Amino acid sequence: MAEAEAEAAVVEAGYRAAHCYGSWEDFSAGFILGRCLHFDDEKFGSWYQEMVTVHKILTSDPGSPWLNIPFR
Repeated sequence: MAEAEAEAAVVEAGYRAAHCYGSWEDFSAGFILGRCLHFDDEKFGSWYQEMVTVHKILTSDPGSPWLNIPFR
C-alpha cells in the first residue's frame, strides 16, 4: 500500500469512528469488547484485563494522546 493510500485509509477510519462513537473512551470500549470476544474465545479472560489496564492509562495519564488530541 502506498503512503497516500495508507493515509487515506486512516483518515476514513477516523471519520467513521467519529460518527459511531462519542469519545475516545467509547471508542476504546467498543474496541476492547470486539477484540476480547475474538481473541479470548468469546470470554472476558486475561486479554480483557490487559486492555482495561491500557484503557485506564490512556484515560488518566496527562501525556496521553486521548487527553491531548480531540476525538472529533
